[in-house]
Amino acid sequence: MDDLTRLGGLLAITVLFTLAGGLAPLAREWPRATLRLLLAFGTGVLLGAAFTHMIPEAVGLLGPDVGPPVLAGFLLIYVLERFVMVHPCEEEGCAFHRMGVAAFIGITVHSLIDGLALGAAVAIPELSWAVAAAIILHKFPASLSLSGILLHCGYSRTRIALLIVGFSLATPVGAVLAFSVLEGLSPLLVHTAVAVSAGTFLAIATAHLLPQVHSGEGGRAAGLAALFAGILVMTLV
Repeated sequence: MDDLTRLGGLLAITVLFTLAGGLAPLAREWPRATLRLLLAFGTGVLLGAAFTHMIPEAVGLLGPDVGPPVLAGFLLIYVLERFVMVHPCEEEGCAFHRMGVAAFIGITVHSLIDGLALGAAVAIPELSWAVAAAIILHKFPASLSLSGILLHCGYSRTRIALLIVGFSLATPVGAVLAFSVLEGLSPLLVHTAVAVSAGTFLAIATAHLLPQVHSGEGGRAAGLAALFAGILVMTLV
């Protein structure tokens, strides 16, 4: 299977998972505890992908120079979160619930960055499946959360469906951009891009998702178990 075919297949699965998560709340209301478990599992998958697949792969070529690109990816997300993006949260009193468009933009930018990570990873066949799994498995709860927030903001179901379709296309756009730029470049640049992507995964997992996973009063043990389950799955991939 060539790189382009593999990328197309992975993106098709990613879009399906994103649409499934985003459209599910339009048919039924999901318990917040269930959503937190999904987020916890997805967070563990992101951490597992970064630490057990992406960084080790990058170290194989970059060696001790792997630190700066990982840090650059982490700081990229941090700066975007603090100064550019607005993210959704699950708390009833959160002001972001009244900011549907801002929440949509914030989480869509993250989805675009996910696509950049996937596009970089596809250039390394043994890495593409692990990165894709990390992206796919946190897309469902992310899309589910976004759709729930838009419902809370009073958006019509038709408008929400259109926004979810737009959100689902962000990852393919990022992946195609990264793949087209990285194709034919030196292995050093490809592995540097993977290291940067690992840093973005770590930032998304630790700064954005983990606080949401443990923000509730109950079910913390279950959330912790789901987090470790996600890490274990990626370790065994």
